[in-house]
Amino acid sequence: MPDLLVAIILGVVEGVTEFLPISSTGHLVLCERWLGIDLEHDAFWKMFAVFIQIGAIASVVVYFRNRIVSLLRGRNAPQPTPLEASAMVREAPTPPGGSSTSTASDGIQTAILERVAAVRATPVVFRRNHALWMIIVGSLPLAIAYFAHKWAERNLESTTVVALALLIGGVLMIAIEYLRPVPTTPSIEEMTWGQALGIGLAQILAALFPGTSRSAATIMGGELAGLSRAAAAEFSFFLAIPAMGAACAFSLLKHRAALDARHWLLLVVGTLVAFLVAWLVIAAFMSFIRRHSFIPFAVYRIGLAIVVLLAFK
Repeated sequence: MPDLLVAIILGVVEGVTEFLPISSTGHLVLCERWLGIDLEHDAFWKMFAVFIQIGAIASVVVYFRNRIVSLLRGRNAPQPTPLEASAMVREAPTPPGGSSTSTASDGIQTAILERVAAVRATPVVFRRNHALWMIIVGSLPLAIAYFAHKWAERNLESTTVVALALLIGGVLMIAIEYLRPVPTTPSIEEMTWGQALGIGLAQILAALFPGTSRSAATIMGGELAGLSRAAAAEFSFFLAIPAMGAACAFSLLKHRAALDARHWLLLVVGTLVAFLVAWLVIAAFMSFIRRHSFIPFAVYRIGLAIVVLLAFK
């Protein structure tokens, strides 16, 4: 198969899977295997799978451009309306005893007001750009993954690691959807330091075990921490910018000396395709999660894991 077609296929796979909780890295590794690419001895395609994530990063910046400008200017998101609070009640698991919707709504509204008050009580230097500080705090734990990058790269060559990460992640997603707490944090402006740090620590799993999914780890971590689905997804997208940017820069610096004109062409094509596809996927995903749970993604992960274990046993 021509290398240019391979680059386009991998760009589409990256764009479709990067922000869905199904692991873009895992899909790229499996796709490269099925295309006959020897990841153990072909350093370029291993680097290619990391580098084209820059296209997905660009799609986040473009899609959330107005939101990003607001964050940089220190503007806070508006408090949720009663309709949005009701949506948070509907997405929450039904508490034991089946409390009424009105009671649950009152409880969420109270929790939201308490969270806003706690944020406003923080020092001014942190309060004005609170959401940006949360992104910084959530990104710090990734420094730990840097010291284990060689071990993580070896995991990229193992389809068994990818399959097990997909399987375990899928099972955990189902459990979290049914056991997570009632969401009390409607936006990242109301996040606490502990929530941001906890989600950042969850992100390390994806850096070490391909198939985990950075998106799944951060979104599920956000839901466990009390974020609404929309807030957890948005925070996951914003965490992707420094996380994936650092990974792309590190990969490029490590392999730049071995790149020729053909390699650069393939990287540009793959990145552009990933950008265009990811841009469309983000819009569809944000619309989907406001009305549905993550169970379909969990079922898909489990099914794919079984297929991989059987195909590569």
